[in-house]
Amino acid sequence: MKKFSLSLIVGFIVNNVVGTVVAMFISRPLFHQMMSEFERKPEEFEMSLILLGYFLLTLMMVLVYPYLNLPGTWLKKGATWGLIAGVMSFVSIYSMISGFSILPPKPMILSGIIDISSTVATGIVIAFIYRTRTD
Repeated sequence: MKKFSLSLIVGFIVNNVVGTVVAMFISRPLFHQMMSEFERKPEEFEMSLILLGYFLLTLMMVLVYPYLNLPGTWLKKGATWGLIAGVMSFVSIYSMISGFSILPPKPMILSGIIDISSTVATGIVIAFIYRTRTD
């Protein structure tokens, strides 16, 4: 329970911090012009929904990780799990959303690929906390 709680708390913080930094310094400068007419203004952001999304993503990553039998060191396991979770949650969802909405597919999918960085960092944190002496 200690590893679960610690990885959930630290993973949630890392997921949020990396996601925010990537959004502010990479995604926004690259895609703002293509997406600005579809984005909320900063003062209109629904922070509770954003935080809920990051929490649910982190919770699912923490719940599933102990059941994975990934090969390699804890670092490789964490990066692999983060990459898998990122493709499942960001790239796939962003492409589906752009498929049925009026959001443009190219910036959506590219920002989804960039957003994987937060799940990779989160996966590494989770794997570090769950590592064993043999890793």
